Amino acid sequence: MTMNVKTVTKALAVTTAGIMLLAGCGGGGSSKQASSGSDGFDSKAKTTITFAGWSLDMTPEFKTLADAFHKAHPNVTVNVKQYSADDYDKQLTADISSGAQPDVFPIKNMLKYVTYSDSQGLADISDIAKSYQGNKYINLDGYEHNGKYFALPYRSDTWVLFYNKDMFKKAGVEEPNAKWTWDDYAKAAKELKEKLPAAGYDANSVYPMYMHNWQSVVQSFALAQCGKSADSTFLKADFSYMEPFYKRALEWQKDKYTIDWNTSFTNKVQYQAQFGTQKAAMMPMGTWYAATLVSQQQSGEAQKFSWGMAPAPQNPDKKLPKTPITFGSPTSLAISSKSSGQKLAAAKEFVKWATGQGGALELAKLSTTPAYIDDKVTETFFSPEGMASDQASKDAWSKHDMKMEAPVATATDTINSILKDTHSSIMTGAKSPSDGLKEATQNVKDQGVLDE
Repeated sequence: MTMNVKTVTKALAVTTAGIMLLAGCGGGGSSKQASSGSDGFDSKAKTTITFAGWSLDMTPEFKTLADAFHKAHPNVTVNVKQYSADDYDKQLTADISSGAQPDVFPIKNMLKYVTYSDSQGLADISDIAKSYQGNKYINLDGYEHNGKYFALPYRSDTWVLFYNKDMFKKAGVEEPNAKWTWDDYAKAAKELKEKLPAAGYDANSVYPMYMHNWQSVVQSFALAQCGKSADSTFLKADFSYMEPFYKRALEWQKDKYTIDWNTSFTNKVQYQAQFGTQKAAMMPMGTWYAATLVSQQQSGEAQKFSWGMAPAPQNPDKKLPKTPITFGSPTSLAISSKSSGQKLAAAKEFVKWATGQGGALELAKLSTTPAYIDDKVTETFFSPEGMASDQASKDAWSKHDMKMEAPVATATDTINSILKDTHSSIMTGAKSPSDGLKEATQNVKDQGVLDE
């Protein structure tokens, strides 16, 4: 994977170097050493491996995966080591530095993947990645680093369009479909705004849509759907591709199809409440919200209504793709470079299982979106009472072309920080989309993180 960037900041460079230096002091082996230490998985050998997780009381996926794998392989015990959810990366970095990292550990986001991969703390698991070659049920894009794979995705949330079926039906507006563009989205919003009051919804508090205040709601859709690579746009600080997306977002604010950005941000509007209490008929959001909505409707925190998922609307300035394009962010599993022998073999078997259908089915039972999605996994995910169960929702959840929320590069963190300020300045009207994006380009260049 070739990146057109320099190291982002001295802090990131020091962090990576510190991990490498301290891992050496702690006796940590290289990825090459770890890979060559495995002599094959022996299912009859009594083996114990450690697996990192966080917030175990509120995040059942870690223990669920550990227990299910143990059930399939009774001679392998997977002990889950709890970390702080907020300080996970800091604590894991410290463990890698001292050579005390678990045998298997999640990587929360793809930016950290680059740092960890360069730290010599991760084993090369290209052999597992090779077993997925040509597999249409899992996407490994972005994981090849310097010709090797150091982690693989086990869960992956993508963005879809949640919509309130009852509101559409009562207003007499046609439901979203897989051919919608953002222009169709706006057209439906206009129709809903006109018809919802007559259907009994308060015109002053109920909106056709809700666009949350995160920068990704505009910027990541623009990057995913602009038709150009991140190498030639985002990582070159050419943000002009975002301009039409910002113009549309501002137009929707002006027409009062959604709460304006300033109100949403200042009042800390919760997207769960906005959709869950029927204050918005449509809302682009990540698939993680499906489990939340089911739970909140059961607890009474959200109102009871019929809902569904549709593919994210597509870029009206481009030819409609065969498969809807959206964005998302995977969570990955890596193996310690210090693991060897049967521990390494068992860790690899666990990662292969967890990232494949076996682990995917266990996650789907929890209404957690796995990275591996086939028909059986889809049926399992949509089986809980209260979950949207129509075929259109199943297709929206399982059939899409997912692009990364942001590119895997060391400069991404700095660029995203600058673009966060750009987002607020544009959405509040302090700067026009054109001026705001040009200023962002200059600010990124001033940081010196780009290769000219």
